[in-house]
Amino acid sequence: MKKLFILLEAAFLTLLLCMFGAYVRQAEASAGSSLIIYYSLSGNTKNVAATLRELVGGDIMEIKTVHPYPDDFDAVVEQARAERNSGFLPPIQDLALSPEDYDVIYLGYPVWANTIPQPLSTFLSQHHLAGTTIVPFCTHDGYGPGRSVQVIRSLCPEANVLPGFDMLGSQARQARELLVAWLKELGIPPQQSAEAGQTPILITIGEHWLEGILNSGSEARQFLEMLPLGISMVQYGGREYYGGMEQRIDTEEQGRLFFDNGDITYCPENNSIAIFYAQTDRPNLTMHVIPMGKVTSDLSLFDALQQRENITFSLKK
Repeated sequence: MKKLFILLEAAFLTLLLCMFGAYVRQAEASAGSSLIIYYSLSGNTKNVAATLRELVGGDIMEIKTVHPYPDDFDAVVEQARAERNSGFLPPIQDLALSPEDYDVIYLGYPVWANTIPQPLSTFLSQHHLAGTTIVPFCTHDGYGPGRSVQVIRSLCPEANVLPGFDMLGSQARQARELLVAWLKELGIPPQQSAEAGQTPILITIGEHWLEGILNSGSEARQFLEMLPLGISMVQYGGREYYGGMEQRIDTEEQGRLFFDNGDITYCPENNSIAIFYAQTDRPNLTMHVIPMGKVTSDLSLFDALQQRENITFSLKK
């Protein structure tokens, strides 16, 4: 009898340890995990989402409808009104990531008719975000966030929905300072949250070297695994050095058509890396780029370089 009791006790302890181990692994996998997910029709919300990712890190994903909206603005307004009045939820494309796997979701959207766009309603109807912290951010034409945050709270009653961020869509490229102030109000100082996911690197150009950082995005993590990596890069437009790679970076993100000085970016369209060092009279890009990090040293060195340079990216030891 005593032997049976010992065996049962051992089995019970083993079960407890297994359960505890599974809990710890799950907690480690999700601790601090964040996702920026957004819907953007004109590109303004996309620009804000890209800047936000630079400040808080994490993964990023875009919500896309199966059937695109018309190109004509008035036609979009009419279709959106009809969808809203009828309660129609436009189908959206399958997502590459599972939102339920994240603790914090930054939820971006344009404000349509004082509320969220129907594609976002579709997303929220398909995903149960109970226990998730939702951080809304939106762009608008001057009338503010309207009822959008209240609507999100009503559609996600078991989530913790924080105060939202809003700004004029026409000023989306100047979102950084406003986002920094908002994050600090929420108790998320961007300089701390970003540092936690940054990796210091060295950029060697002949006898010169520069310091930089890579962010925590999936593209930057893949690039990090390739280091040390030398790339033959050519100067273009007085604003950047860029060069192609043999190995591709897998990404679902389209990127953006503008840059900040010091940006280290990846372009999926031509599989190239670029370092942007100066704003010029041609700030708009013709191909989308995904920010992976920044040069933190003085950028004036680039003005003295040759037209073509061999540039090596490596981990800072």
